Amino acid sequence: MKHRPAVLSIFLVIAVIVMSSFASRSALGLVVRACEVNSTLTGSPYPCLKIVQAQDPLSSYAVLREPTDKERTILAPLADVPGIEDPRLLAARAPNYFEAAWREQSAVVGLRARKGPSQDFALAINAASWRTQDRLHIHLGCETPRFRALLKTHATEIGSARFTNLSTKVGWWATFRAADDLSNLNPLKLVADGVDGARSDMKDVVVGVFGSTLPDGQHGFYILARIMGANKSRGSAEDMIDPKCQL
Repeated sequence: MKHRPAVLSIFLVIAVIVMSSFASRSALGLVVRACEVNSTLTGSPYPCLKIVQAQDPLSSYAVLREPTDKERTILAPLADVPGIEDPRLLAARAPNYFEAAWREQSAVVGLRARKGPSQDFALAINAASWRTQDRLHIHLGCETPRFRALLKTHATEIGSARFTNLSTKVGWWATFRAADDLSNLNPLKLVADGVDGARSDMKDVVVGVFGSTLPDGQHGFYILARIMGANKSRGSAEDMIDPKCQL
């Protein structure tokens, strides 16, 4: 009987893999839960890549490949957090999921062979009106050529003191913050406080975080955000992120 928990865990994982085609909006939550259970019972995070348990349950997370696309890497909390519109994420001691995702860049398929941090690494998260799952998840990868060009074109407009409303059709706001990592930068809170109308409408906000080194050698992060309007596809997380870091 001592092997019964492990056997049950294996059956649970198999069942979830079979059912989790992402056709259901709850599929990601099922996969993450299976990873958590399997990690607890057997020590393996399968079918996830990694499970990180924190003292604060809201800060615990999983790193995994999307069930329908094994080359896409995402980070999702173990707690039931639907998206960045969850008010707990703007509380004083809220977890910084972007910081956690930045630390996990070695999990991305195209970055595993690289040594040291990648200067083109990027993170992005969709608005509720665009995402397919009712569980917060951050996309990990590298900036696409389109967004590399966008940042280069508008570099002189983007300041560090506050968000600037860029001269783009889809209404991007952007700021640059000098830092070596995101330990003291919470993009969600910065966007909520710095982009007009964002705090009261977080469910419609898209956020992208792009590591960059300026010509003067200063390292930091471009943080882009927009409130989704009619033009949804031009500026989704999938539009910002190359999941394989090959583009």
